[in-house]
Amino acid sequence: MPDADAPPKYHVIVNPIAGTGSAPKFINDHVCSLLERLGIQADVHVTESVKDAGRIGRDIVLERIDAPPQDGVTRVVVGGGDGTAHEFIEGVLAAVEEKGVPLGKWALVTLPLGTANALHSTHFPPDAAPLPIPASIAPAVGDISPEVHQALSSLFLALDGAPARPLPITLTSLVRADGSVSEVVPDHIVLSTALHAAILSDSDALRAEHPGLERYKLAAAANIAEFFPADVELVPDSERGVRQYDPRTRAEAGGRVRLNGPFTYFLTTNSTARLEPTFVIAPTLASLPRDEGERTTDIVILRPLRDPAVRKAIDDGGDGGAQWVARAKEVLGGAYQDGRHVQFTYAGPGPVEDAGPGDVVVETFRAAGFTWRPTDDTHAKSHIVCADGSLYDIEVGGEARAHVLGSEAADGASADRGFWVWG
Repeated sequence: MPDADAPPKYHVIVNPIAGTGSAPKFINDHVCSLLERLGIQADVHVTESVKDAGRIGRDIVLERIDAPPQDGVTRVVVGGGDGTAHEFIEGVLAAVEEKGVPLGKWALVTLPLGTANALHSTHFPPDAAPLPIPASIAPAVGDISPEVHQALSSLFLALDGAPARPLPITLTSLVRADGSVSEVVPDHIVLSTALHAAILSDSDALRAEHPGLERYKLAAAANIAEFFPADVELVPDSERGVRQYDPRTRAEAGGRVRLNGPFTYFLTTNSTARLEPTFVIAPTLASLPRDEGERTTDIVILRPLRDPAVRKAIDDGGDGGAQWVARAKEVLGGAYQDGRHVQFTYAGPGPVEDAGPGDVVVETFRAAGFTWRPTDDTHAKSHIVCADGSLYDIEVGGEARAHVLGSEAADGASADRGFWVWG
């Protein structure tokens, strides 16, 4: 019979190939050793292949069915990056659906051991002052470097008994031409199509030669001039409709919003403002906090035919690609300036302005979901969907339909179920 006074157990997932491959040593030296000094049981699960974190998630669900945690919370340290966490969550949801059991409550500890570590960087920005080491665990922690301190911040909160925060989940249905669903994909960080998804797709081929962030820059250069043919329909929140951010005023738009392509950038997130430590793609998540219990996602969009320079080039007989490359670099460069890109407005075909009288460059919406519908069956890259770094394909004639669940199972919100994170 379990000891009622024993501290709760932690499952520790180790992905040896995440990021630069540092997870096994870091977890052994700093995570498992700390848990051992605190007398806390750690069940270590090592991934054995690509997407094996999903298998680990399913295994932990089966264990939870046979031996539920005493306080109802399954605690998991994710020793990898955002992709490892995505695979784990996907495996948990698949097992819950297959077994027909309640989801229960899952609380995650993040470690920045992947490539981009967007969720960890959002909760613990690299330029922010480090959290103090809690007095309750300080003797066991001992002397550590500032880098290790920052990396262990989520674990420190968990071990100190701090409350976890909700981790919203988006579900995307990949719909065939006949209306049937081929797959339902969860994400907790970022969901994208167009440039971001194409970069992730092409960067996979560069992983062996360029294991760090450099491969993303190379893939970006190969795709930045691409126009992605698709139409989009935004789904309104039941209480708030669809809202569009304006750098001068925050406008409200009721009902569904239809956007015609082509697109060059289409990315949604409901949990992290930054995809890299200094790349703040969705600053509105921080600057315009959502209401408690609000189930929405922020959607960041670039449509090249709205650009006066691109339209002029097309009117003159060109394709606008060269003009858009210059604009895209200018705009996305603003994301590295603390999310300044959402303030940009057009001022004719020349450089953009900050909050000027012209049209906004980056269309930023807050909605309950969206439908992405490719409009050219021969344009393969417009059919790619990226969920937390994992790639999926929309079948010819099909579409992707996404909606936000929030931190709860599909049957409603509760503090006793869903995914949560210490941050």
